[in-house]
Amino acid sequence: MTRGAPAMTTLLRFLQKLISADRLGYAALQSILLQAAGVLLNFVTGVITARALGAEGRGVYAAATAWATLLSSAAVVGLSDAVLLHVRNRPDHSRAYFLCAALAALVLATGMSAAAFVFMPVLLGRHGAAALDLARATLILAHFTAVAMIMRQVFAGQGRYLIANLAAFMPFALHAVLLTACLLLGRLDVSTAIISVVAGTILALLALVPALLQELRGPLSEMRQAWASLLSFARRAALADLFALGTAWADRLILIPLLPAAQLGIYVVAANLSRILIIFTPATGILLSAMSGQGRERSAHLHQLALRLTIASYIPLVAATFLVDRLVMTVFYGPEFLAAVTAFRILVVEAVLNRIATVTSQLYLSLGRPTLNSAIRGVELALVLCLMIILAPRYGSTGAAFGLLAGTVLRLTLLWGGLITHLHLPFPRLWLGRSDLAGMMAALK
Repeated sequence: MTRGAPAMTTLLRFLQKLISADRLGYAALQSILLQAAGVLLNFVTGVITARALGAEGRGVYAAATAWATLLSSAAVVGLSDAVLLHVRNRPDHSRAYFLCAALAALVLATGMSAAAFVFMPVLLGRHGAAALDLARATLILAHFTAVAMIMRQVFAGQGRYLIANLAAFMPFALHAVLLTACLLLGRLDVSTAIISVVAGTILALLALVPALLQELRGPLSEMRQAWASLLSFARRAALADLFALGTAWADRLILIPLLPAAQLGIYVVAANLSRILIIFTPATGILLSAMSGQGRERSAHLHQLALRLTIASYIPLVAATFLVDRLVMTVFYGPEFLAAVTAFRILVVEAVLNRIATVTSQLYLSLGRPTLNSAIRGVELALVLCLMIILAPRYGSTGAAFGLLAGTVLRLTLLWGGLITHLHLPFPRLWLGRSDLAGMMAALK
């Protein structure tokens, strides 16, 4: 009993620090755990929709919801990183920064949604008859998701990592609850599955409003100055975000009008399942927040530590994934989705390399080089689009997956080369050492 008491005290102290997440190491660990929970919920909802709707229904569901998600991310290009960095450096002006960014995001989301509403028959291609009305109704989701992204960056900039991590997790949780309720009530179809996504996002946003109001500081009279500061950074960072968005969505933007619903559903299952691996690295917003304002050497040190941890965590995971992927696909999704295995394996490698490249890109942003980051993203996007246009019509989901992989390899090569040629930093060591263990322990203190 006497030996167990100190151990229990140590565990409770650790859990308290993990929940409060007032240190970078605990915030990163908390982010990983909540991302794991979110991805697990996303996996469960993916299995439910695939089993209940079938490959064709899953394809219609993906085609209908994709555009709202894409537009919400497009509405915050440049603004998202700008808000985080400015709130981090000037927390006493957070009210002005949030209002300026949120208003800008709402205006952009409204304009893009109106254009998408008009051109939706073209955007959906052969899915028009089945998904047109659903896709148009779902466009309202773009506004709520865009504002939620800005809110999350305010929390991260204020060092409120717990609420920032919860903000990313809550939509998954509420969506899972609503989707499960529809399943248990026997009401699950494509329409109710989409409603559960929209309702979950809106409820999560409303739940975060009281916490946001407590964090906002500063007078509204600072909005003009805040807008000028945000716009200055956002204009330089927007291209990188826009190119990143285009690269991340290039496969579905091209495949939605080209592939029939069943083939699109198979590809979406492979793509979503491959993204499970990203749970083993902390949210990029936390890494960028930690690097900003730390000085050149400190930022480079944090980047190298995060890079080595990311690589070390992924190598055994990828190997294990390749051993069980066919079994997982059969057991959870059914034999109908075995055709997705080849694309899945390519996308697993792409997801890992993309995450590694994203860690390095945060260093470029923290050192004030968003334009260079944008240029690299642009080259990547150009290659991805060219390869997908050539390969997707001929090889379907496998061709699309290979196009994504080639673009990510090019991006990572340029980013690592730029460390030497443009940032004038040494090439990082890519394997863990004893000094890294000491660095991890320091991050928890």
